[in-house]
Amino acid sequence: MSASNQAPSQDTTSKPAATAASNVPRYSYYALGILSLVNFLNYIDRQVLPAVASTMLNDKQLGITDTEYGYMEASLLLSFTVLAPLFGRLGDRHPRAKIMACAAVVWSIATALTGVADRLPLMPSSIQFPIPLVHATFYISGAALSLCLVRAVVGVGESAYSTITPSLIADYFPPHKRATALGVFQAAIPMGFALGFVIGGILAHFFGWRIAFMIVGVPGLITAVLVWRLREPARGATDVPRHETALEEIAEGVAKTSHASGEVGSSDTALRSVWRILTTRDWLISTIGYTALTAALGAFASWATVTLVRDKGMSETSAAVTLGIVILLAGATGTFGGGWLADRIAARRHNAYFLVCAVSTLLGIIPTIVVLVADDARVYLPAVFFAVTLLFVSNAPFHAILLGSS
Repeated sequence: MSASNQAPSQDTTSKPAATAASNVPRYSYYALGILSLVNFLNYIDRQVLPAVASTMLNDKQLGITDTEYGYMEASLLLSFTVLAPLFGRLGDRHPRAKIMACAAVVWSIATALTGVADRLPLMPSSIQFPIPLVHATFYISGAALSLCLVRAVVGVGESAYSTITPSLIADYFPPHKRATALGVFQAAIPMGFALGFVIGGILAHFFGWRIAFMIVGVPGLITAVLVWRLREPARGATDVPRHETALEEIAEGVAKTSHASGEVGSSDTALRSVWRILTTRDWLISTIGYTALTAALGAFASWATVTLVRDKGMSETSAAVTLGIVILLAGATGTFGGGWLADRIAARRHNAYFLVCAVSTLLGIIPTIVVLVADDARVYLPAVFFAVTLLFVSNAPFHAILLGSS
């Protein structure tokens, strides 16, 4: 009798917790909408530069070279890469919505300043110095240096937002809803990526490339106010609670004691966390592969419009708009199709996510080569579509690998 009486009491205790975790308040969907909107604007701001690249390179007053344009994109990616771990650490310790709102303000202002960066005072006319061992000379004009600095600031804002947002979304949604919520958030990436080309090309055509940067920077400032006003959820609030064993309670007590011991314990914990991440095989392999893929996508995004204008004979506006439309369709197809395909294969193979990433990336080489060698729009435009589709297929499986290896 006593055993039969204890079982219902355990069910009664766990049922409210499970029910609370499964109920998603409307405010969570509102917060997801705001965060996704800002992410959408983020990628529009990022892609305006490639959209107007050909116009900027033809601007005699600006006078930048192809090499200097490459420095601009490298500046953004370098600042993003270096500062992302720092902002991840800040997001673990401080209100995340406030940090993200500040990040949106930073990259929006920096985007707008791109239109006048070459006219900023106190900048040198040029910088040059010899590079040892290779017998070459590094040279960059003052205008290009100003643009590189501004693009680096854009990377500062984007690194903070992109690093912190997933953890905030995880606290708005319970585990069984997080994949869908993150999918909505990530869907803004190919949409913003594509529309950045369209909007940038159209604005540059009617108002010039300088005004294009100033206009696209405004919406981010407005939406930053909405992000600032988001209610900060408790960390782990949507996680389903579970009963701790005696050993887990002891471990938790030791962790709290270690945390209270001061900065030495904090540094030790941080180093241990980094070491665990770096020694996780699935994380390491997928990150190396996705880094290489991102390098290819970054090069494609940076030089696609210039290639269509110079090698294919398209006008600057038509190249940006056409490319944007093709990428919008291909990016959505690859992102959603890749997740669906990986889940279907995962039911039969344990390495489905790695397999989909590997095969799709290898197949993407074929249409990419076709784009480079073909001169007929009826050939290279469909090839662009298939290349982008195949390269975006890895997006969803890659994030699934990261979640599974954590």
